[in-house]
Amino acid sequence: MRGRVILYGASGYTGRMIAAQLDEVDELVVAGRNAAKVEAVAQPLDREWCSFDLSDRAETVFALSGADIMLNAAGPFDRTAMPLIDACLATGTHYLDLGGEWPVFIDIMARDEEARAAGIMLLPGVGLTIAATDCLLLRAVELWPDTAQLDLGVSRAQVVSRGSATSMSGLVAPTALICRDGELCEVPSGSLAKAFDFGEGMSEAVAMSWADVVTGHFTTGVPNVTVYNEMRWHERATYRGTGLGMGFTGRNAFRAVGGLITRALREGPPEVARGSARFSMVVEALDPWRRPRLLRLETLDGYGASARIAEEVVRRVLAGESQPGFNTPARLMGSSLVETSGAGEFETLSGRSAA
Repeated sequence: MRGRVILYGASGYTGRMIAAQLDEVDELVVAGRNAAKVEAVAQPLDREWCSFDLSDRAETVFALSGADIMLNAAGPFDRTAMPLIDACLATGTHYLDLGGEWPVFIDIMARDEEARAAGIMLLPGVGLTIAATDCLLLRAVELWPDTAQLDLGVSRAQVVSRGSATSMSGLVAPTALICRDGELCEVPSGSLAKAFDFGEGMSEAVAMSWADVVTGHFTTGVPNVTVYNEMRWHERATYRGTGLGMGFTGRNAFRAVGGLITRALREGPPEVARGSARFSMVVEALDPWRRPRLLRLETLDGYGASARIAEEVVRRVLAGESQPGFNTPARLMGSSLVETSGAGEFETLSGRSAA
């Protein structure tokens, strides 16, 4: 693959996987803030490397000069996305990231006009979140064009890294975000529940604020989108109780506790556990008469899937598949992206109801 790609956050758990996965990129530069850690990733791969701090705009712009793609794997993305996008706008570099934090998607969408004027693409979410679910939602609408509402269920994560848990803990809130009639609105945390068959019978899931609530309407044109995450009854009670507690005390105390818990986690899951882990996602596509049609997507674990999807996206962007401005993975590259990357497979369950 010809072109210069800078992978920022290359020393993180997912970043290291992607650095190894991008072995066919001619000019891959592994990068990050910590020089010693980045060099340790670069040397075994025989790759160019650099380190720079995003708080130094001039240094960041210099590092991106001449690059075709900036692939950001450094979370939390609410701290890294905007400085890197600023530098991409200055250098004419396409911006990609592995982010799944819904507020960041809103911020990036707001920079669409700037990106169009600069002739660059802003394509966040090229990992499992949101690329896989983005493909699932779009495939459902392709199968059933009269879809009026999309209810997406996501199975619980079987393996979680410290970085992913840190990003997720920062999104805990008293309310959950949903999309109704094309507008984002909030409901109390834990107040909406729905059952989905993730492959082992019906299991309860609870509405949560996921990036697909923000991007689903953009990708599919369907104005009503809710995302549910699989939870056991005690997990739902804890989630609901945390939301209520935040309503009285504010978010900072709960997030501080969450931060302490996530710091105690391993940097990444054991290789054996990751190799056997899977994600299952089900979308219920309701027609105007609220009749359900169901489609399931099973993927590799979140980290393996992210590495494969990111590689496929980078390959296709380097081949010229890009559009200036904000975009989503499935809207740009089609619902088959998750399949062609080898990250997942679809299964139609149209005869079953998830009511």
